[in-house]
Amino acid sequence: MVLQSIKSVFTLMILILTGYYFTGKKWFGKPGMDFLSKFTVQVSVPCYMFYNMYEDIDGRGALLDLAVKLPVTFGSILLNLAVTAVACRLLKVGEGRRNTFVAAAGFANVVFIGFPVIQSLWGEGITSTGVIYYISSTLLFWTVGTALLRRDSRLPGKGEANFLGNLKKILSPPIIGLIAGVAVVLLEVELPDFILSPVSMLKSVTSPLAMVFIGSVIRNMDLRKMEFGRDLYAALGMRFLVLPVVTALFLRAMPVPSEMKQVFFVLSTMPSMTQMGIMAKEYESDYEFACTVITATTIVSMLTIPVFMYLMQTFRIF
Repeated sequence: MVLQSIKSVFTLMILILTGYYFTGKKWFGKPGMDFLSKFTVQVSVPCYMFYNMYEDIDGRGALLDLAVKLPVTFGSILLNLAVTAVACRLLKVGEGRRNTFVAAAGFANVVFIGFPVIQSLWGEGITSTGVIYYISSTLLFWTVGTALLRRDSRLPGKGEANFLGNLKKILSPPIIGLIAGVAVVLLEVELPDFILSPVSMLKSVTSPLAMVFIGSVIRNMDLRKMEFGRDLYAALGMRFLVLPVVTALFLRAMPVPSEMKQVFFVLSTMPSMTQMGIMAKEYESDYEFACTVITATTIVSMLTIPVFMYLMQTFRIF
């Protein structure tokens, strides 16, 4: 699996470099980046969620068996956030960015990088397991995560809670695709090929488009303006050193299958969530720092992914 993880990382890096290169072309640029983002989130990811739920879950019993594992992923992410909050105080992270620090270090990029990685390592059938982590991550980000970012808001009024707005964000196209897939499984509906075929074709482009998008994001970041300070190093240390250890210890104590623990662990070691930078800008919190953490963790993750796979296999963590 270690060799496969290295091959997978190189595959992802080629796709990321493709996005990085073509974003510099006049015919691509920011409009191309915006198109990739919207098409991926609003079209291909919902199809990805729906198709994999429909194809991978064999009936209501299997769906219920997955659903009862949700407390494990909720507990894992909440523990990571709590540990990061404590570390934030101990490390004396700068005022005005402490809550942004917790969100940046505590939430992983599950969709754009996590799913392509686990799919390349375990095959398409593993997506239904990854969805358990995705549900917890999404619900917690649009509730706890956005609340953290609001607390760092620099503008009056921006720090106020917006329940309806966050509810709308939770019911995003990927979640709607997931809900539709769950409904079809529960109702045991047999879909005809003329519906499944286009959905399958659209979902198949999710991983490459997501990686090309990440490359375009890195290209549009002004690396010269990245603040390589103490807080950034602390965020990197939390994301790739402290939290993986915390997650591994937590998952070892959980009564779930070994492969499921491995998938949850790999997803938890991904770089910081891309949407976190967007919402940091929305709330006028320290979005410059948020975007710096996203960029740095994305680049570093290309090295850490095979390392974690090696450690997980060599030391039989799970």
